[in-house]
Amino acid sequence: MGVKLRANIKSNGVKSLFLDITNNGKRYKEYLGINLKPARTPEQREQNKENKKLAESIRAKKELELQAKDYEYTPTFKKNVDFIAYFTKYVADYKHTDLRIIKYSLHWFTKYLETLNIKTIKPKQLDVKLCKGFYSYLQNNLNGETPYNYFNKFKQVIRQAINDELMFKNPTDGIKATRDEGLKKEILSFDEIAQLARAHSPNQEVKRAFLFSLYSGLRWCDVKELTFANVDFANLKLRYTQAKTKKKSKNATNTIDLSPMLLKLIGEPQQPNDTIFNLPSHTGALKTLKDWVKNAGITKKITWHCARHSFAVNQLSELKTDIKTVADLMGHSGLKYVERYSRAIDEKKAQAINSQPEVEY
Repeated sequence: MGVKLRANIKSNGVKSLFLDITNNGKRYKEYLGINLKPARTPEQREQNKENKKLAESIRAKKELELQAKDYEYTPTFKKNVDFIAYFTKYVADYKHTDLRIIKYSLHWFTKYLETLNIKTIKPKQLDVKLCKGFYSYLQNNLNGETPYNYFNKFKQVIRQAINDELMFKNPTDGIKATRDEGLKKEILSFDEIAQLARAHSPNQEVKRAFLFSLYSGLRWCDVKELTFANVDFANLKLRYTQAKTKKKSKNATNTIDLSPMLLKLIGEPQQPNDTIFNLPSHTGALKTLKDWVKNAGITKKITWHCARHSFAVNQLSELKTDIKTVADLMGHSGLKYVERYSRAIDEKKAQAINSQPEVEY
Protein backbone atom coordinates (compact mmCIF):
# COMPACT_ATOMS: atom_id res chain seq x y z
CA MET A 1 0.00 0.00 0.00
CA GLY A 2 1.26 3.48 -0.81
CA VAL A 3 0.03 7.03 -1.36
CA LYS A 4 2.34 9.38 -3.26
CA LEU A 5 1.85 13.00 -4.21
CA ARG A 6 2.46 13.58 -7.92
CA ALA A 7 1.84 16.33 -10.47
CA ASN A 8 0.46 16.40 -13.97
CA ILE A 9 2.13 19.26 -15.88
CA LYS A 10 -0.17 21.06 -18.31
CA SER A 11 0.89 22.86 -21.49
CA ASN A 12 0.72 26.26 -19.74
CA GLY A 13 3.17 25.09 -17.07
CA VAL A 14 0.53 24.63 -14.33
CA LYS A 15 1.10 21.53 -12.17
CA SER A 16 -2.13 19.73 -11.23
CA LEU A 17 -1.52 17.74 -8.05
CA PHE A 18 -2.96 14.25 -7.57
CA LEU A 19 -2.56 11.24 -5.33
CA ASP A 20 -1.02 8.12 -6.86
CA ILE A 21 -2.60 5.35 -4.74
CA THR A 22 -1.70 1.68 -4.62
CA ASN A 23 -3.97 -0.43 -2.41
CA ASN A 24 -4.92 -4.13 -2.38
CA GLY A 25 -3.11 -4.72 -5.66
CA LYS A 26 -4.89 -1.87 -7.43
CA ARG A 27 -3.48 1.45 -8.56
CA TYR A 28 -5.54 4.57 -9.16
CA LYS A 29 -5.41 8.37 -9.10
CA GLU A 30 -7.30 10.97 -7.08
CA TYR A 31 -6.97 14.53 -8.35
CA LEU A 32 -7.01 17.09 -5.55
CA GLY A 33 -8.11 20.19 -7.45
CA ILE A 34 -4.94 21.90 -6.19
CA ASN A 35 -2.64 23.58 -8.71
CA LEU A 36 0.89 24.97 -8.57
CA LYS A 37 1.16 27.87 -11.02
CA PRO A 38 4.40 29.21 -12.55
CA ALA A 39 5.67 31.64 -9.89
CA ARG A 40 7.09 35.01 -10.84
CA THR A 41 6.71 36.87 -7.56
CA PRO A 42 7.47 36.07 -3.91
CA GLU A 43 3.70 36.04 -3.23
CA GLN A 44 3.12 33.44 -5.93
CA ARG A 45 5.96 31.30 -4.64
CA GLU A 46 4.50 31.52 -1.12
CA GLN A 47 1.06 30.51 -2.45
CA ASN A 48 2.55 27.48 -4.20
CA LYS A 49 4.32 26.56 -0.98
CA GLU A 50 1.02 26.68 0.95
CA ASN A 51 -0.81 24.68 -1.73
CA LYS A 52 1.86 21.97 -1.68
CA LYS A 53 1.71 21.87 2.11
CA LEU A 54 -2.06 21.40 1.93
CA ALA A 55 -1.72 18.65 -0.67
CA GLU A 56 0.86 16.85 1.47
CA SER A 57 -1.50 17.03 4.45
CA ILE A 58 -4.28 15.45 2.36
CA ARG A 59 -1.86 12.73 1.20
CA ALA A 60 -0.93 11.90 4.79
CA LYS A 61 -4.59 11.73 5.83
CA LYS A 62 -5.43 9.48 2.90
CA GLU A 63 -2.60 7.12 3.77
CA LEU A 64 -3.77 7.04 7.38
CA GLU A 65 -7.35 6.31 6.27
CA LEU A 66 -6.26 3.34 4.17
CA GLN A 67 -4.13 1.97 7.00
CA ALA A 68 -6.98 2.48 9.46
CA LYS A 69 -9.39 0.59 7.23
CA ASP A 70 -7.03 -2.39 7.08
CA TYR A 71 -6.89 -2.55 10.89
CA GLU A 72 -10.42 -1.28 11.66
CA TYR A 73 -8.90 1.74 13.29
CA THR A 74 -10.52 5.17 13.12
CA PRO A 75 -8.03 8.01 12.59
CA THR A 76 -8.02 10.73 15.26
CA PHE A 77 -9.30 13.42 12.90
CA LYS A 78 -12.37 11.26 12.24
CA LYS A 79 -12.78 10.13 15.83
CA ASN A 80 -13.20 13.74 16.89
CA VAL A 81 -16.02 14.51 14.45
CA ASP A 82 -19.17 15.72 16.22
CA PHE A 83 -21.89 13.24 15.23
CA ILE A 84 -24.63 15.88 15.63
CA ALA A 85 -22.81 18.13 13.14
CA TYR A 86 -22.39 15.11 10.84
CA PHE A 87 -26.10 14.25 11.15
CA THR A 88 -27.03 17.90 10.47
CA LYS A 89 -24.93 18.00 7.30
CA TYR A 90 -26.41 14.68 6.19
CA VAL A 91 -29.89 16.20 6.50
CA ALA A 92 -28.81 19.39 4.68
CA ASP A 93 -27.48 17.32 1.75
CA TYR A 94 -30.47 14.92 1.66
CA LYS A 95 -32.47 15.13 -1.59
CA HIS A 96 -35.15 12.44 -1.26
CA THR A 97 -38.88 12.90 -0.71
CA ASP A 98 -38.76 11.60 2.87
CA LEU A 99 -36.63 14.57 3.95
CA ARG A 100 -39.17 15.60 6.60
CA ILE A 101 -38.85 12.23 8.36
CA ILE A 102 -35.06 12.42 8.53
CA LYS A 103 -35.23 16.04 9.75
CA TYR A 104 -37.47 15.00 12.62
CA SER A 105 -35.25 12.01 13.35
CA LEU A 106 -32.40 14.49 13.94
CA HIS A 107 -34.71 16.77 15.95
CA TRP A 108 -35.78 13.98 18.32
CA PHE A 109 -32.27 12.56 18.63
CA THR A 110 -31.06 16.00 19.70
CA LYS A 111 -33.94 16.25 22.20
CA TYR A 112 -33.04 12.82 23.57
CA LEU A 113 -29.40 13.86 24.07
CA GLU A 114 -30.60 16.97 25.90
CA THR A 115 -32.29 14.72 28.48
CA LEU A 116 -28.82 13.24 29.08
CA ASN A 117 -27.18 16.71 29.19
CA ILE A 118 -25.20 15.86 26.05
CA LYS A 119 -24.55 18.69 23.59
CA THR A 120 -21.95 17.02 21.37
CA ILE A 121 -21.20 13.37 20.84
CA LYS A 122 -18.40 11.53 19.05
CA PRO A 123 -19.10 8.50 16.84
CA LYS A 124 -17.33 6.14 19.28
CA GLN A 125 -19.77 7.22 22.02
CA LEU A 126 -22.74 5.87 20.07
CA ASP A 127 -23.02 2.53 21.84
CA VAL A 128 -25.87 0.01 21.99
CA LYS A 129 -27.17 1.35 25.31
CA LEU A 130 -27.50 4.90 24.00
CA CYS A 131 -29.18 3.76 20.76
CA LYS A 132 -31.65 1.57 22.67
CA GLY A 133 -32.34 4.54 24.90
CA PHE A 134 -33.11 6.70 21.88
CA TYR A 135 -35.60 4.16 20.51
CA SER A 136 -37.31 3.89 23.91
CA TYR A 137 -37.46 7.69 24.06
CA LEU A 138 -39.21 7.78 20.68
CA GLN A 139 -41.69 5.12 21.79
CA ASN A 140 -42.49 7.00 25.00
CA ASN A 141 -43.05 10.34 23.28
CA LEU A 142 -44.53 9.51 19.88
CA ASN A 143 -47.36 7.35 18.57
CA GLY A 144 -48.12 4.95 15.75
CA GLU A 145 -45.44 4.26 13.17
CA THR A 146 -43.51 7.44 13.97
CA PRO A 147 -40.94 5.85 16.36
CA TYR A 148 -40.27 3.12 13.80
CA ASN A 149 -39.85 5.64 10.97
CA TYR A 150 -37.58 8.02 12.90
CA PHE A 151 -35.37 5.25 14.31
CA ASN A 152 -34.97 3.68 10.87
CA LYS A 153 -33.73 7.02 9.53
CA PHE A 154 -31.31 7.25 12.46
CA LYS A 155 -30.00 3.78 11.50
CA GLN A 156 -29.61 5.01 7.92
CA VAL A 157 -27.33 7.83 9.10
CA ILE A 158 -25.34 5.36 11.22
CA ARG A 159 -24.79 3.17 8.16
CA GLN A 160 -23.56 6.18 6.20
CA ALA A 161 -21.18 7.08 9.03
CA ILE A 162 -19.76 3.54 8.77
CA ASN A 163 -19.38 3.99 5.01
CA ASP A 164 -17.52 7.23 5.73
CA GLU A 165 -15.32 5.29 8.18
CA LEU A 166 -16.27 7.35 11.25
CA MET A 167 -16.89 4.01 12.96
CA PHE A 168 -16.57 0.34 12.11
CA LYS A 169 -19.26 -1.34 14.22
CA ASN A 170 -22.97 -0.60 13.99
CA PRO A 171 -24.37 0.11 17.48
CA THR A 172 -27.95 -0.34 16.20
CA ASP A 173 -27.39 -3.93 15.09
CA GLY A 174 -29.70 -6.18 17.06
CA ILE A 175 -32.09 -3.35 17.98
CA LYS A 176 -35.32 -4.37 16.33
CA ALA A 177 -37.61 -1.45 15.62
CA THR A 178 -41.14 -2.76 15.07
CA ARG A 179 -43.83 -1.05 13.07
CA ASP A 180 -46.91 -0.38 15.18
CA GLU A 181 -49.76 -1.76 13.11
CA GLY A 182 -52.37 -0.18 15.34
CA LEU A 183 -53.94 3.19 14.68
CA LYS A 184 -53.27 5.65 17.48
CA LYS A 185 -53.80 8.93 15.66
CA GLU A 186 -56.82 10.93 16.71
CA ILE A 187 -59.96 10.81 14.56
CA LEU A 188 -62.31 13.73 13.96
CA SER A 189 -65.98 12.79 13.73
CA PHE A 190 -68.33 14.57 11.33
CA ASP A 191 -69.70 16.57 14.28
CA GLU A 192 -66.18 17.65 15.26
CA ILE A 193 -65.39 18.57 11.66
CA ALA A 194 -68.46 20.81 11.62
CA GLN A 195 -67.37 22.26 14.97
CA LEU A 196 -63.92 22.93 13.53
CA ALA A 197 -65.35 24.54 10.37
CA ARG A 198 -67.33 27.04 12.48
CA ALA A 199 -64.31 28.01 14.59
CA HIS A 200 -61.90 30.86 13.85
CA SER A 201 -58.56 29.88 12.28
CA PRO A 202 -55.53 32.23 12.37
CA ASN A 203 -54.90 31.33 8.72
CA GLN A 204 -57.79 30.83 6.29
CA GLU A 205 -55.60 29.03 3.74
CA VAL A 206 -54.65 26.43 6.34
CA LYS A 207 -58.33 26.09 7.25
CA ARG A 208 -59.36 25.55 3.60
CA ALA A 209 -56.56 23.07 2.95
CA PHE A 210 -57.12 21.02 6.11
CA LEU A 211 -60.85 20.77 5.44
CA PHE A 212 -59.93 19.67 1.91
CA SER A 213 -57.79 16.87 3.38
CA LEU A 214 -60.65 15.87 5.70
CA TYR A 215 -63.02 15.57 2.71
CA SER A 216 -60.55 13.99 0.25
CA GLY A 217 -58.04 11.99 2.32
CA LEU A 218 -55.06 13.76 0.68
CA ARG A 219 -51.79 14.01 2.57
CA TRP A 220 -50.13 17.33 3.46
CA CYS A 221 -47.37 16.74 0.86
CA ASP A 222 -50.01 16.37 -1.87
CA VAL A 223 -52.36 19.19 -0.81
CA LYS A 224 -49.59 21.78 -0.68
CA GLU A 225 -48.51 20.94 -4.26
CA LEU A 226 -51.96 21.06 -5.85
CA THR A 227 -52.37 23.51 -8.71
CA PHE A 228 -55.42 24.34 -10.83
CA ALA A 229 -53.87 22.19 -13.56
CA ASN A 230 -54.81 19.20 -11.37
CA VAL A 231 -58.49 20.12 -11.54
CA ASP A 232 -60.77 19.06 -14.39
CA PHE A 233 -63.70 21.39 -13.76
CA ALA A 234 -65.61 20.12 -16.82
CA ASN A 235 -65.67 16.51 -15.61
CA LEU A 236 -65.47 17.28 -11.87
CA LYS A 237 -62.25 15.30 -11.36
CA LEU A 238 -59.01 15.88 -9.45
CA ARG A 239 -55.92 14.14 -10.81
CA TYR A 240 -52.65 14.25 -8.89
CA THR A 241 -49.44 12.28 -8.35
CA GLN A 242 -48.82 11.11 -4.80
CA ALA A 243 -45.49 12.51 -3.61
CA LYS A 244 -44.95 9.63 -1.19
CA THR A 245 -45.21 6.87 -3.78
CA LYS A 246 -44.35 8.48 -7.12
CA LYS A 247 -40.96 6.73 -7.30
CA LYS A 248 -42.11 3.49 -5.69
CA SER A 249 -45.43 2.58 -7.24
CA LYS A 250 -47.00 2.39 -10.68
CA ASN A 251 -50.25 3.51 -9.06
CA ALA A 252 -48.86 6.81 -7.77
CA THR A 253 -51.24 8.83 -9.96
CA ASN A 254 -54.68 9.04 -8.41
CA THR A 255 -58.03 10.45 -9.56
CA ILE A 256 -60.94 11.38 -7.31
CA ASP A 257 -64.37 12.80 -8.03
CA LEU A 258 -64.97 16.34 -6.82
CA SER A 259 -67.94 16.69 -4.51
CA PRO A 260 -69.74 20.05 -4.12
CA MET A 261 -67.85 20.52 -0.83
CA LEU A 262 -64.46 19.93 -2.45
CA LEU A 263 -65.32 22.30 -5.31
CA LYS A 264 -66.34 24.94 -2.77
CA LEU A 265 -62.99 24.56 -1.01
CA ILE A 266 -61.06 24.79 -4.31
CA GLY A 267 -62.83 27.99 -5.37
CA GLU A 268 -63.02 29.62 -8.77
CA PRO A 269 -60.67 28.46 -11.58
CA GLN A 270 -57.34 30.30 -11.79
CA GLN A 271 -54.24 30.01 -13.98
CA PRO A 272 -53.13 26.34 -14.40
CA ASN A 273 -49.81 26.87 -12.59
CA ASP A 274 -51.35 28.72 -9.65
CA THR A 275 -51.38 26.72 -6.42
CA ILE A 276 -54.84 26.08 -5.00
CA PHE A 277 -53.75 26.66 -1.39
CA ASN A 278 -51.19 29.30 -0.41
CA LEU A 279 -49.74 27.49 2.59
CA PRO A 280 -46.94 28.27 5.06
CA SER A 281 -44.27 25.73 6.01
CA HIS A 282 -45.35 22.40 7.52
CA THR A 283 -44.28 23.65 10.95
CA GLY A 284 -46.22 26.90 10.49
CA ALA A 285 -49.31 25.01 9.32
CA LEU A 286 -49.21 22.72 12.36
CA LYS A 287 -48.96 25.72 14.70
CA THR A 288 -52.02 27.27 13.04
CA LEU A 289 -53.84 23.94 13.22
CA LYS A 290 -53.11 23.64 16.94
CA ASP A 291 -54.50 27.12 17.66
CA TRP A 292 -57.52 26.54 15.43
CA VAL A 293 -58.37 23.21 17.11
CA LYS A 294 -58.11 24.92 20.50
CA ASN A 295 -60.45 27.69 19.31
CA ALA A 296 -62.94 25.01 18.30
CA GLY A 297 -62.91 23.58 21.82
CA ILE A 298 -61.56 20.22 20.64
CA THR A 299 -59.14 18.65 23.13
CA LYS A 300 -57.75 15.96 20.82
CA LYS A 301 -54.14 16.19 19.65
CA ILE A 302 -54.67 16.84 15.96
CA THR A 303 -51.93 16.73 13.32
CA TRP A 304 -52.35 17.10 9.57
CA HIS A 305 -52.24 13.36 9.02
CA CYS A 306 -55.27 13.00 11.30
CA ALA A 307 -57.32 14.39 8.39
CA ARG A 308 -56.37 11.39 6.22
CA HIS A 309 -57.13 8.97 9.05
CA SER A 310 -60.43 10.69 9.81
CA PHE A 311 -61.44 10.50 6.15
CA ALA A 312 -60.84 6.74 6.04
CA VAL A 313 -62.52 5.92 9.36
CA ASN A 314 -65.56 8.10 8.61
CA GLN A 315 -65.95 6.55 5.17
CA LEU A 316 -65.84 3.05 6.63
CA SER A 317 -67.82 3.54 9.83
CA GLU A 318 -70.24 6.39 9.19
CA LEU A 319 -70.84 6.19 5.43
CA LYS A 320 -70.44 2.38 5.23
CA THR A 321 -68.19 2.64 2.16
CA ASP A 322 -66.61 -0.70 1.24
CA ILE A 323 -62.93 -1.13 2.04
CA LYS A 324 -61.84 -1.55 -1.61
CA THR A 325 -63.41 1.80 -2.56
CA VAL A 326 -61.75 3.54 0.39
CA ALA A 327 -58.39 2.08 -0.63
CA ASP A 328 -58.89 3.43 -4.17
CA LEU A 329 -59.93 6.87 -2.90
CA MET A 330 -56.77 7.07 -0.79
CA GLY A 331 -54.48 5.93 -3.59
CA HIS A 332 -53.54 2.59 -2.01
CA SER A 333 -52.83 -0.26 -4.42
CA GLY A 334 -53.81 -2.86 -1.81
CA LEU A 335 -55.99 -3.28 1.28
CA LYS A 336 -53.19 -3.75 3.83
CA TYR A 337 -53.04 -0.14 5.03
CA VAL A 338 -56.79 0.46 4.95
CA GLU A 339 -57.40 -2.60 7.14
CA ARG A 340 -55.77 -0.65 9.99
CA TYR A 341 -58.72 1.73 9.93
CA SER A 342 -61.02 -1.21 10.52
CA ARG A 343 -59.17 -1.77 13.79
CA ALA A 344 -59.82 1.86 14.71
CA ILE A 345 -63.54 1.26 14.08
CA ASP A 346 -63.42 -1.77 16.40
CA GLU A 347 -61.84 0.47 19.06
CA LYS A 348 -64.64 3.03 18.58
CA LYS A 349 -67.22 0.27 19.02
CA ALA A 350 -65.54 -0.86 22.23
CA GLN A 351 -65.47 2.71 23.53
CA ALA A 352 -69.14 3.13 22.65
CA ILE A 353 -70.24 0.01 24.48
CA ASN A 354 -68.11 0.80 27.53
CA SER A 355 -69.31 4.40 27.74
CA GLN A 356 -72.91 3.38 28.45
CA PRO A 357 -73.95 4.32 32.02
CA GLU A 358 -74.51 1.62 34.59
CA VAL A 359 -77.86 1.26 36.37
CA GLU A 360 -78.93 -0.34 39.62
CA TYR A 361 -81.11 -3.39 39.31
